[in-house]
Amino acid sequence: MNTLHRFESCVQQTRIVIVVFGLILMFAVNPSPSFAELRSAKDMQRECRVAMDVLRQKADRSFENTLFTGECIGYIQGAVDASQPFSKDVDWYKVCVPATLPTSVLIQKFIAFVDKFPEFTLASTALLVMLVDEYPCKK
Repeated sequence: MNTLHRFESCVQQTRIVIVVFGLILMFAVNPSPSFAELRSAKDMQRECRVAMDVLRQKADRSFENTLFTGECIGYIQGAVDASQPFSKDVDWYKVCVPATLPTSVLIQKFIAFVDKFPEFTLASTALLVMLVDEYPCKK
């Protein structure tokens, strides 16, 4: 089995674990709908660095590391998924991320973007601007 196939298999297994843990936490915690969490770009970057280490098998799969990995993958992939309808329906936000692009590449680009542009202090802003810069739709 080649390294890329093992990596993608690892990502798929991690996604399943994340969904299960997310559902458990969602039903156990039941957060107040009036609370909005503003994630800092540096905090998300730190979690994404852990995620990359876990996916590359350079860090153990402890409970905390698994949660960080799930948080990062879910956040990045969720933003990409949410941006897709905009590419068809609005003129002001055009992002066209290739469907075959691995989430790990997006994570690496996010980590590098936060290092390069520290002025984007919110994770949401940094991620959306990174997507516009890296994956503009072809005209």
